[in-house]
Amino acid sequence: MRKPLHRPGREAQGPLRCTCPCGATLRIAPAAVDKEGDCPRCRKRLHFTGKRDERGRLTVHPLVVDDHMKPRTRSFRIEDHFREIPIPQKIPFFCPCGRKLMARPAMVDKRGRCPFCGARLLLVGKTDPRTHKVEIHPLTLEAPLSGDTFLLEE
Repeated sequence: MRKPLHRPGREAQGPLRCTCPCGATLRIAPAAVDKEGDCPRCRKRLHFTGKRDERGRLTVHPLVVDDHMKPRTRSFRIEDHFREIPIPQKIPFFCPCGRKLMARPAMVDKRGRCPFCGARLLLVGKTDPRTHKVEIHPLTLEAPLSGDTFLLEE
């Protein structure tokens, strides 16, 4: 004599099947009944309620707990890959004479003069790739104390 496929009053050993409101077929463990979980397709939070029918079988009905959509994957927007480089009020740099000077961001890529040694400088602005900060690298155009003069063609 054959054994019956399902005995009333006993739990099925395999996963239970139910359908999400988005149409995805879900398989959940019998231990997950009356607990919450996420739908892998629509990412909605579901509460799995279980009821027994007249034959003793357990049927699972998922209820949507919160309806806000969660992103399926990370969003890849072009704006996320570019950072705004903060420009400070004053940028420090060193003159070739060794003095520490400060320049406004508006002076980047312009000419200036050291107030201590009188050297004419071209303030070249560069961005440090590690720190993403604007730095000034001065080029000496004329150093009156040494008598060196460099011609810069425009």
